[in-house]
Amino acid sequence: MAWVWSDAGRGTSDRVTVDQLEGLSEAQTGWTAVPADDEGRATPDDVAGRGKVGVDGEPSSFRGLLTDRVFAPFFFANSISNTGNWFQNVAAGIVVFQLTGSNAAVGAVSILQFAATMLLTPYAGVITDRVNRRWMLFTGQAVALLGASGLAIAVAVLGVEGLGGPLPVYAATAVVGLGAAIILPSLQALVPALVRKRQLDDAIALNAMTFNIARAIGPVAAGLVVAQFGAAVAFGVNAFTFLPLLVALALINPRSSVQPDPENGADGGVIDTVQWIRNHRTVVVLLMGTLAVGWTSDPFSTLMPGLADDFGYGETVVGLLVGAFGVGAAVTAPASGAVRRLLGRPNVIPVGLVLVAAGLGIMAAAPIVQLALVGAAISGSGFLLGVTGTNVELQKGIPDEVRGRVMAFWSVAFLGCRPLAAAVDGFVADATSVRTALILAGLLALTAAGLLFRYRPTAADIGL
Repeated sequence: MAWVWSDAGRGTSDRVTVDQLEGLSEAQTGWTAVPADDEGRATPDDVAGRGKVGVDGEPSSFRGLLTDRVFAPFFFANSISNTGNWFQNVAAGIVVFQLTGSNAAVGAVSILQFAATMLLTPYAGVITDRVNRRWMLFTGQAVALLGASGLAIAVAVLGVEGLGGPLPVYAATAVVGLGAAIILPSLQALVPALVRKRQLDDAIALNAMTFNIARAIGPVAAGLVVAQFGAAVAFGVNAFTFLPLLVALALINPRSSVQPDPENGADGGVIDTVQWIRNHRTVVVLLMGTLAVGWTSDPFSTLMPGLADDFGYGETVVGLLVGAFGVGAAVTAPASGAVRRLLGRPNVIPVGLVLVAAGLGIMAAAPIVQLALVGAAISGSGFLLGVTGTNVELQKGIPDEVRGRVMAFWSVAFLGCRPLAAAVDGFVADATSVRTALILAGLLALTAAGLLFRYRPTAADIGL
C-alpha cells in the first residue's frame, strides 16, 4: 500500500514525502496520510472524513465515527435501544423468578425471546437483501415496540401478582423476539452502508459496543429500578427506548445501498445461502465460533437470578452481575483492534473463549459476590473479543449482495442457540446447582476454544 499526504480540508492530494513533514504535527501542516491509488493519488472517499493519523498512516477513527453525521445518530440511538432491552430482560427474569421460583421458568423467557431468531431470521435475511435495509430495521423496531408496550401496560394496570403467572410475560417476550428476528440481519447488514470501507473494523467494534454499553448500564439500572419502583416502570423504560432508533432511522441517509436480487425467492434464497456457506470453510469456522460465543454468554441471562439468590442477595445484585459482564466487554472494545493485531486475527476468537471460560470458573468458585463480579468482567472481555472477531471477519469478506443472508446465519448462531442454551442451563441449575451449571458452560467454552485453535482459519483464509 502506497501513501500520500493529503490536504483533507481542500479535498486535494499531492505527493509530499514523510521526510518533508518529519517533526511537524498535522495541525501545523494541515496535511494527513491517506492510501494512494495506482497513480499515486488519494481517492475523494479517502480524503473525505479522514481521521487523525500517525506517520505510519494508522487512522484513529473512533472519534470520527462518534461525530459522523450518518453513523453517530445510529450508534447512540442503538445504544439507548439496547440498554432498554436489558430493562426488559432483567425485569422479565426477576418477575418470572418471583412468580415461579424456578430457574427453568426463567430460562423459558430466553427460549421464547430467541426462538423466533432461530426459526425466522434466515428468511428475514433473504428479505433484507431484497428490500431497503434501513426500513426493514425500522419495521422490526416497531414490532418489538408493540410487544414491549403491551407488557408495560399490563403490568402497570394489573401488577405482577395480577398477571396470574408468567404467561403474559412469555407472550410479550415472543412478540419482542419476532421483532428481533426482523431486526438482526438488517442491523448487521446496514452497518457497512453507514461508513466508509476503511472505517468498517471500527464501526463493527462500535456497533458491538452498543450491546456492551447496554450490558454495563442496563442491568444495573434495571435492577435498581425494579427494586425501587417496581417491574412496571422497568418495562415502561424499555418501551420508551425503542423511539430514538426509530427517529434516527427515519432521518439518516446511508452512504451506499445494495440493488436487490429479485430472482431469488425466499426458500431458494435460504437454501442457496446454506450451500454458499458450506462451500466456504472459513465462513463455517467463523459461524461455529459465533455459536460457541453465543451459547456461553447465556448464563448471564438465565443463571444470574439464581446466583444472586445463592449469595443471599436480590434484584440489585442480579443487575450488578450482568452489568459487570458488560463493563468488561465495554472496556475491552476500544482496544479490540490492537488486541487483534497483537494476537493475530485467527487467534482472537479462541482466546476470547478462553477468557469466557476463566471468568465462568471464577464465578462458580467465588465465595463472595465481589469475586464473582471480577469473573463476570473477565468473561465479558472474552465475549467482546469473540463476537467482534467473528463479525469483523465475516463483514469484511462476504459479498454485499448476500450480506443480509449470511449475517442472518451469524445472528442465528449468536442468538438463535440461546433457547437451547437457556433450557440446558436452567435444567442443570435446577437439577444440581447454579454453580454446576456455570462450570458446565465454562467447560464448553474451553472445549470450543481448543477446537478453534486447531481448526482456525489461517491469515490467508480470512479474506475468503
